[in-house]
Amino acid sequence: MYVTTPHSDVICCESATGKEIWRKNLKKDFDGKKADGWGYSESVLIDGDKVICTPGGSKNTVVALNKLTGETIWSTSQEDNRGAGHSSAAIAEIGGTRVYVQVTGSGPIGIRATDGKLLWSFPLEKTTAVIPTPIVRGDLVFFAAGYKRGGALLKQKPGADGTVDIEAIYPVTPSLANKHGGVIVVGEHIYGDSDDQGIPFCADLMTGENKWKSRGTGKGSAAFAAADGRLYIHFADGTMVLAKATPEGYTEVGSFKVPGSGERPSWSHPVIVGGKLYVREQDSVLCYDVKAK
Repeated sequence: MYVTTPHSDVICCESATGKEIWRKNLKKDFDGKKADGWGYSESVLIDGDKVICTPGGSKNTVVALNKLTGETIWSTSQEDNRGAGHSSAAIAEIGGTRVYVQVTGSGPIGIRATDGKLLWSFPLEKTTAVIPTPIVRGDLVFFAAGYKRGGALLKQKPGADGTVDIEAIYPVTPSLANKHGGVIVVGEHIYGDSDDQGIPFCADLMTGENKWKSRGTGKGSAAFAAADGRLYIHFADGTMVLAKATPEGYTEVGSFKVPGSGERPSWSHPVIVGGKLYVREQDSVLCYDVKAK
């Protein structure tokens, strides 16, 4: 089991006992830097024998560690990198080249998995914080940032000798901004919260055109998950909504208030695994059976 703490520690533990196996500090060991005033919150990527994590900054922007020992396998440096955001890395396969796609405070980057070579970058104007994890679908990369910044769709193109180039299908579009609730793709459409306004939106993935925006039952910022053609939306006031995933309009199927919510913002993303919906409410985790009958 691998955990990233807000205080920049990446810790490997035995999952059965919690016994610590190794620990690295992203700031002390790699001169890491955050692009904002909050702590680290990345979910590290496990790929084969590697743990991919993001110290941020110019020296060791992203590093690959041996998952059993914590020893450094390679390091990627991006000049003038503003620092780590809160995104978690994703994997793409482009023309036979495995690429790690990550978004830092300076914008999205593509890194060759074999040796850590920086393949491409897409500059993002400085903003308060960059939080959502990118969406990778085939050769496409959709990323978003909040604080009225926006979202953009990029296309990765294979080059010579294992290189990969990038082009924008559409640029950073303010109507696709998302602060920290995350964006998801269902079919050919993007779903997410409009920045952190608690106003779900649907947009065409390939064009960025908004299909609808609508207020839901809940209030405050909204985090999204999807399963069985439905949206599971967790609002900051603790309201959990089930809605249809369709570009035709926003239609709620049902909703309930998560027990224990209301005193502090409910910002945790809902997770669906094996027909079970997991919702964290502060220090409690609740599980609901949502498997389609």
